[in-house]
Amino acid sequence: MPRVTPREADADFEARLRAEVDRRAVAVPAMVHSINGNGCLVSVSDAWLGKLGYAREEVLGRPSSDFLTVESRDHAVRVVLPEFFRTGRCDNVQYQMVCKDGSVLDVLLSAILDKGPLGSVSVAVITDVTELVRARHQLVASEARYRGLVEDQSELVSLAGPGGQLQYVNRAYAAFYGKQSDEMIGRNLFEFVPQEHRLSLAEHLRHVCATKGSIEDENQVTLPGGEKRWLAWTNRALTDSDGRVTAIHSVGRDIQDRVLAEQRLHESEARYRMLAENSSDMVFQLDRDLVRRYVSPACRELLGYEPEEMLGVKPLSMAHPDDAGRLELVFQTLKTGRATHQSIVNRIRHRDGSWVWVEARFRAIRDSETGAMAGIIGAVRDISARKAVEDELALANRRLQILASQDGLTGLANRRAFDETLAKERLRARREQTILALIMIDVDWFKTFNDLYGHPAGDDCLRRVGGAIAGAILRPADLAARYGGEEFVVLLPNTDEDGAVMIGERIGNAIMELGIPHDANINGIVTVSAGVAAMAGGEGTAETLVENADHALYRAKKFGRNVVMAATGALPYATSNPSAVAW
Repeated sequence: MPRVTPREADADFEARLRAEVDRRAVAVPAMVHSINGNGCLVSVSDAWLGKLGYAREEVLGRPSSDFLTVESRDHAVRVVLPEFFRTGRCDNVQYQMVCKDGSVLDVLLSAILDKGPLGSVSVAVITDVTELVRARHQLVASEARYRGLVEDQSELVSLAGPGGQLQYVNRAYAAFYGKQSDEMIGRNLFEFVPQEHRLSLAEHLRHVCATKGSIEDENQVTLPGGEKRWLAWTNRALTDSDGRVTAIHSVGRDIQDRVLAEQRLHESEARYRMLAENSSDMVFQLDRDLVRRYVSPACRELLGYEPEEMLGVKPLSMAHPDDAGRLELVFQTLKTGRATHQSIVNRIRHRDGSWVWVEARFRAIRDSETGAMAGIIGAVRDISARKAVEDELALANRRLQILASQDGLTGLANRRAFDETLAKERLRARREQTILALIMIDVDWFKTFNDLYGHPAGDDCLRRVGGAIAGAILRPADLAARYGGEEFVVLLPNTDEDGAVMIGERIGNAIMELGIPHDANINGIVTVSAGVAAMAGGEGTAETLVENADHALYRAKKFGRNVVMAATGALPYATSNPSAVAW
């Protein structure tokens, strides 16, 4: 019998192993390789070669570690191999393999160790999970962006279970209660609601869970120090694929000041009503020709006249010119019998020439035989003080309404005002079958700007950017708003996508002309990226319009920032497509 040397035996064994690996690779088209005791590749499948881009002669005999990234090689030596040689197997180890062209694959490797008479040999099956890993990273990044937007909101945002147990709160929510976000998780909404309001809250949550869409509510909450404040909420139930409610998404805002203002208004009205009803009214009588035949002594205090001075005079002669027409209409209504009682608020000239606001109540006197008007009796009450307060309160309410719809930093419309206007304009576009466009704008590298120059400079930057945006829109119906953080929106009724792109360019140029230094921006100054979307009247929803513009903005930032990208633009052709215009 011829003698076989160890080297010849090893070669024969490796040849048989390669044949077995190749046979299994044909049966299972996966990436398969085998490694000898020296850590060198002795066989690889065609799929292995195809994925990594090598020819078989380029890899056989080379250490398998040559095809791992430095990090994966270090992980294998420190963690995987000691356990592998101890147990004889490993399952779904995460590695990164390097292709011939330098690209990297994310893989899962499972291997077994065969300790035969000729030494140890391992056989590994490798699965390419690069796309899965990339998808997971994109999902994590998307969730991080959304969470970042929510965390930057000044409004209170939360997720709670159907029973009220908090699953998530943003910073503003936690800060409202003087807590950190993690201190709020697991606590129940009912803990923060006064006992007398808990039944109504429970009923509201049941209503939210049973309803599709958003539901608004207002309730009182108790802060840790015992203070009670009113909040307004917009709540929406979130469901799984089977339609079961998994959580309630809530956005809240503090309305304590508004509630107090309303209470003060009611109290003021009640107070002045009481004063008016208990004060001395000027009582009078008019004949059928509307001439005063009697006036009570209260006229001295009200108008500065003696009663006899007012006799024989028609009320219209003392009425303010702007009120005379309305007062004459009241008298005509009583004379013709269309009404028996009338009242009016008007101004009467005082003896000193000033005008006194009064509330006048009239009642027609009828002839018992003919039914014709024989005269009018009435009472006049001084409401100057009440009118002044009402005017002040009306002015205060108008100011509150403006503040409630205005962003405090930039002076633009705030998110709430934008949402309300978007809903109205969407309905208008659908009713009138017009096109509605939206531009979403994001300041490029703004977080880095804040890190470099500080938050006061960041606030000033946002104010100036907001001013440039407002100055770049020309039509009264167009709306510029701060969407949140460094993100702005411009709503353009009756505008198509091309028109919105042109306005987006104008906005971008206006912001660049500000020349705000930004060393971390490749342009050296502050720039913005913009996403544009438009919808015809019968298409989609307001939410869809926002999503399309947001996706276009994301692609604009991915394209390199400082561009306008339309929702219909194709990213691979961005440099030549007029939908993407670099400034």
